[in-house]
Amino acid sequence: MVTVEIPAGLRLPRTAVCPESHHLARERSARLRAAVARLPARCGALVAALLEDPTADYATLAAHLGSIGPTRSRCIECLRRRLGPDL
Repeated sequence: MVTVEIPAGLRLPRTAVCPESHHLARERSARLRAAVARLPARCGALVAALLEDPTADYATLAAHLGSIGPTRSRCIECLRRRLGPDL
Protein backbone atom coordinates (compact mmCIF):
# COMPACT_ATOMS: atom_id res chain seq x y z
CA MET A 1 0.00 0.00 0.00
CA VAL A 2 1.35 3.40 -0.98
CA THR A 3 0.76 6.36 1.32
CA VAL A 4 0.62 9.77 -0.32
CA GLU A 5 1.08 12.84 1.87
CA ILE A 6 -1.18 15.74 0.93
CA PRO A 7 0.71 19.05 1.02
CA ALA A 8 -0.41 21.30 3.87
CA GLY A 9 -1.61 24.03 1.51
CA LEU A 10 -4.01 21.61 -0.19
CA ARG A 11 -5.59 20.11 2.93
CA LEU A 12 -9.11 21.18 3.80
CA PRO A 13 -9.57 22.53 7.32
CA ARG A 14 -11.53 20.25 9.64
CA THR A 15 -13.37 22.89 11.57
CA ALA A 16 -16.93 21.73 11.00
CA VAL A 17 -18.65 18.60 12.22
CA CYS A 18 -19.62 16.27 9.41
CA PRO A 19 -23.36 16.25 8.64
CA GLU A 20 -23.77 12.63 9.75
CA SER A 21 -22.25 13.30 13.17
CA HIS A 22 -24.39 16.39 13.60
CA HIS A 23 -27.53 14.46 12.66
CA LEU A 24 -26.70 11.58 15.01
CA ALA A 25 -26.02 13.98 17.88
CA ARG A 26 -29.38 15.71 17.31
CA GLU A 27 -31.16 12.35 17.15
CA ARG A 28 -29.49 11.20 20.35
CA SER A 29 -30.36 14.46 22.10
CA ALA A 30 -34.00 14.13 21.03
CA ARG A 31 -34.16 10.57 22.39
CA LEU A 32 -32.67 11.72 25.69
CA ARG A 33 -35.16 14.61 26.02
CA ALA A 34 -38.06 12.27 25.21
CA ALA A 35 -36.91 9.73 27.81
CA VAL A 36 -36.54 12.47 30.46
CA ALA A 37 -40.06 13.69 29.63
CA ARG A 38 -41.43 10.18 30.31
CA LEU A 39 -39.86 9.99 33.77
CA PRO A 40 -42.03 10.51 36.85
CA ALA A 41 -42.25 14.22 37.73
CA ARG A 42 -39.69 14.23 40.54
CA CYS A 43 -37.16 12.22 38.52
CA GLY A 44 -37.77 14.34 35.45
CA ALA A 45 -37.04 17.53 37.38
CA LEU A 46 -33.93 16.05 38.97
CA VAL A 47 -32.49 14.66 35.73
CA ALA A 48 -33.29 17.90 33.88
CA ALA A 49 -31.39 19.82 36.58
CA LEU A 50 -28.45 17.42 36.26
CA LEU A 51 -28.41 17.84 32.48
CA GLU A 52 -28.56 21.60 32.82
CA ASP A 53 -25.62 21.67 35.24
CA PRO A 54 -23.71 18.36 35.43
CA THR A 55 -21.37 19.83 38.06
CA ALA A 56 -24.19 20.65 40.50
CA ASP A 57 -23.64 19.11 43.90
CA TYR A 58 -26.26 17.59 46.21
CA ALA A 59 -26.63 20.81 48.22
CA THR A 60 -27.36 22.89 45.13
CA LEU A 61 -29.86 20.37 43.80
CA ALA A 62 -31.53 19.99 47.19
CA ALA A 63 -31.87 23.78 47.49
CA HIS A 64 -33.99 23.78 44.30
CA LEU A 65 -35.72 20.40 44.52
CA GLY A 66 -35.86 19.55 48.21
CA SER A 67 -34.10 16.59 49.77
CA ILE A 68 -32.89 14.17 47.09
CA GLY A 69 -31.08 11.51 49.13
CA PRO A 70 -30.76 8.28 47.09
CA THR A 71 -33.30 9.55 44.56
CA ARG A 72 -30.56 10.66 42.14
CA SER A 73 -29.21 7.16 41.55
CA ARG A 74 -32.72 5.68 41.27
CA CYS A 75 -33.75 8.32 38.72
CA ILE A 76 -30.63 7.83 36.63
CA GLU A 77 -31.19 4.07 36.65
CA CYS A 78 -34.81 4.61 35.58
CA LEU A 79 -33.58 6.83 32.73
CA ARG A 80 -31.06 4.17 31.66
CA ARG A 81 -33.82 1.57 31.49
CA ARG A 82 -35.98 3.84 29.36
CA LEU A 83 -33.13 4.66 26.98
CA GLY A 84 -32.02 1.07 26.48
CA PRO A 85 -28.53 -0.14 25.70
CA ASP A 86 -27.96 1.71 22.43
CA LEU A 87 -27.69 5.31 23.65
